[in-house]
Formats: sequence, structure tokens, C-alpha cells
Amino acid sequence: MTFKLVLLPPEYEPDWPARIREAVPDCQVVAAASLEDAARELADADAAFGTVPPELFARAKRLRWIAAARAGLGRAWFYDAVVRSDVVVTGMHGAYNEHLSAHIVAFVLAFARRFDHYLPLQAQRLWRHDRTMIHLPDATALIVGVGGAGAEAGRLLAALGVRVLGADPRVRQAPAGFAGLYPPEQLDAHLGEADFVIMTAPETPQTLRLFDAARFACMKPGAYFINISRGTTVVTDDLLAALRAGRLAGAGLDVVDPEPLPADHPLWTTPGVLLTPHVAIFGAPYKERWLALLIENCRRFGRGEELLNVVDKQSWF
Repeated sequence: MTFKLVLLPPEYEPDWPARIREAVPDCQVVAAASLEDAARELADADAAFGTVPPELFARAKRLRWIAAARAGLGRAWFYDAVVRSDVVVTGMHGAYNEHLSAHIVAFVLAFARRFDHYLPLQAQRLWRHDRTMIHLPDATALIVGVGGAGAEAGRLLAALGVRVLGADPRVRQAPAGFAGLYPPEQLDAHLGEADFVIMTAPETPQTLRLFDAARFACMKPGAYFINISRGTTVVTDDLLAALRAGRLAGAGLDVVDPEPLPADHPLWTTPGVLLTPHVAIFGAPYKERWLALLIENCRRFGRGEELLNVVDKQSWF
């Protein structure tokens, strides 16, 4: 079946149209140079790649599929018109698994070897020992969100000797390396077991502000909190309060709320906090993976087959 696909800027690469046409000859690919260009082309398009804002979506009368150029989409993506429509939305989850998991392990190792203590001392040129290292075979990590990145992080941490637990609403069987897997309603009961609580779940109606004062109070005193998913899954003021009160020993944050973090925000100077500016996916060849998934889904779309990575529009993931 011949169909029209519009690539919206700025997510696609210049060579994509030719590569898609070669792989899927029935796909009429149009690379929009601007949103104004996209608005014209979407009027008779069957599919789109990228982010389709409400004003463009209203113009797309024939649209049946949107391939989002994101893994975790979140509430901003799912405005009412999209949710109520019959348009299928697919995501790019799975494109970053090894880099997200490596970032998680980097935070765990940094805290276990007390880089949170020694980096500030280096800035002050102080040669001062701290012997409170964490022996990883004696440690437990609880991963909240056991998707691709969470499962891979668990495998890597288990290889370092860490006892790994997980909580997830969809995964029913514990992945390799996990000693236990629980549904979300059992999360609070197991938070107190973990020396490292690791948030990898996407932004959904259920995960918005998931980690608040009550949940931090359930954590083991002196534990570390790590977040590489979305800053909106955490109540930032509650995290700060837990850190300042000594309830938590530290936090490794690749994502925060708000983003970018204002220069005068107290998280920058709170002891025990390691911050990276939403860079956990950097270094991954994710654009090539996006294209491979887009091409496979174009083949499936043209044949009327089920698409990969279909998103539940009600839960945003």
C-alpha cells in the first residue's frame, strides 16, 4: 500500500528520505523544512515522524500514525485531540538502553567509592580520607521501572555483586540479575531494603511526583536516590528536605524539575548531590536506531501489520 510520510524538523537527518524510500518503495517521503511546510504537507499525510503540535494535528485530516522521536513522551505530548483520536502513536524506547544503564552504574560507583565526597575536596585542594566506602556485594538496589534501561542496569549491577530488586506495573517476570520483582503497590514495602533507589520509569499519570516526602521517608536512612528518567517524577523540594535532614546520603540526578536547573537553585550546592545536565543518552548512536525502527514500522504500516513500540495514549507510554 502506498502511503505518505512527513518528516518534521528538526529530528530527522538529511539522508533519511532517500534511505527510507530505498528500504520502503511504497512510502512517499516528504521532508518538511519548517513547521509551515509541515502544516501544508500534513493535510493529506498518512503518517508523520516527529512532534506534531496541536495546530498541525488539526490540519492532518488523514493521519493514522505518528512516530514520535522520543522514548518517554510525557503529558505535554498527549493533548486531548491526540488521545481522543484513532491515530496510533509509537515511541523510540529501547534506543538508549546501554547508555542510560551505564549512567546509572556510574552514579552507583561514584557513591560507593565516595566521589561525592572527594570531588569537592579536589576543588579545595584538600587531601583528606573518608573510609566510609560501600562494599557493593553487601548492597541492595531497587530499580523503579524495569524496562529496557532498568533491566540492563540491573544486569550490570548484579554483575558487580549488588542484590537487585525491581518494581514495574507491566513486567511480570524478573529479568536476568534481579532477585525480586514487585508491582507498584508494593513499592513502599521494599524501599527500606535498598541502599540505592534508582528511578528509570517514564513520566506517566502514575509516576508524576511519585517520589515525595512520604516516599523518601520510606527509604532506608543513609540511602542514595538516583534519577535518570524525568524530573517531574520527583517533588524536588521534598528531595532537598530529605537530603538536608540527613535522611538520604546523596542523590545522583541526570534529570530535575525544573530543567534547566536555575543557577541559584540549592541543589547545585547541596552536599552529596551529583548532577549531570540530562546527558545520559549522549554517546549513543540513537539516530541510527530511530531510523531502523522507523523503517521497520514503515514496512509494517504499508502492509497493514501491527507496529512496534505502540504507546498507550492514556498512560503516555
